[in-house]
Amino acid sequence: MVKKFTALFGAVLLMLCWTGAKQSYAQINLDLGGYMQTWYIAHESNEVFDTSVTNTRTIETQGFRVRRARLMARGNINDRFSATTWLEFAGPTPALLDFQMDVRFRPWFNIRMGQFRMAGQSHDTGILGSGALRFFERPDITSRSAGVMGYSAFRDIGVMAYGRHGRLWYGVHYGNGAGRSIHAGSNITERDFGGGLYGARVDLEVIDGMTLGGHVSTNQQRNVVQGGSDPFDIDRTSWSLRFMTDNFGIDGLFSQVEYIGLTSKDGNRGIMLDNDGEYKLHGFYAELGYRITREWHILGRYDEMVEKPGQAALETEFDRFATNNYTLGISRFIYDGNSEVARIYLNYSFGQSGPTDLDSSILLAVFQLRFIP
Repeated sequence: MVKKFTALFGAVLLMLCWTGAKQSYAQINLDLGGYMQTWYIAHESNEVFDTSVTNTRTIETQGFRVRRARLMARGNINDRFSATTWLEFAGPTPALLDFQMDVRFRPWFNIRMGQFRMAGQSHDTGILGSGALRFFERPDITSRSAGVMGYSAFRDIGVMAYGRHGRLWYGVHYGNGAGRSIHAGSNITERDFGGGLYGARVDLEVIDGMTLGGHVSTNQQRNVVQGGSDPFDIDRTSWSLRFMTDNFGIDGLFSQVEYIGLTSKDGNRGIMLDNDGEYKLHGFYAELGYRITREWHILGRYDEMVEKPGQAALETEFDRFATNNYTLGISRFIYDGNSEVARIYLNYSFGQSGPTDLDSSILLAVFQLRFIP
């Protein structure tokens, strides 16, 4: 089976080289760009456990934070081949986020290989880039579900087929299922053939201004040895449904609801299982906004996440862990012609987490500058 797979992969590479050779060679077009996000936290308050689940204290802070500082380079070799990389400089050390190669056959069929954000997860993490976020941060449910499924920074290493046909966009992928910068042959030294993360996503604009979408994915791996660990198995599945409107019925009004569910039947990576040998995660977020003008938007969001059993270190005695957040905001966009170059938005978010309802809140302003070609 492995020999057949190797032969098939070699044949695909030969086909790509042959089709690429038929293209007329031209000077490589290199695009550079990126975006930066700086926060000013006017006031942040978090209630946390002190020494036990019965005593709490409140931590308060304010100040500046560079949340994201990303640079992109994209080389367009010709009409068929391109390569793109994204680097993150906001942390203590630079990090490679994406390094992907794209082969474009038709608008409805393209191949992407390398390390990138794969489509088989929520729209919020798989499709929506951080530079296009409407709020200061993503909902807890989307970030948590991506991490539990095996992504890190919403990314994995593998291959994806994707494209658009009319109102339909799709993506189907297969990856290591271990996250960013985890390579087979070096980090992953053993596992059964065929193991990895398989997923698919579709988004369909049903009528003008109304879109339905969703994803399914499964991470199935057996006898994995990673980083010198003892052999372990991975058995996780997730799915989501999304409903979005934009200028539907009322000009300037936009809305979005996405529901995510996940089940794990293994206890790896710190996941605790219930008496039935399962861990379950579910939740949703709902957004509603209005464009007062092209430049000024007002919007709000409610998000909720439930984990069973509870995963917090101090709360292992509880079989349910829930969080909920309300976020309100006003945004100001700055354009150069038809291109957005900057946005400034003020957000206030508050909510509760855990079975003991720990309070948290944050008031902050976000400044973003985009220079993406």
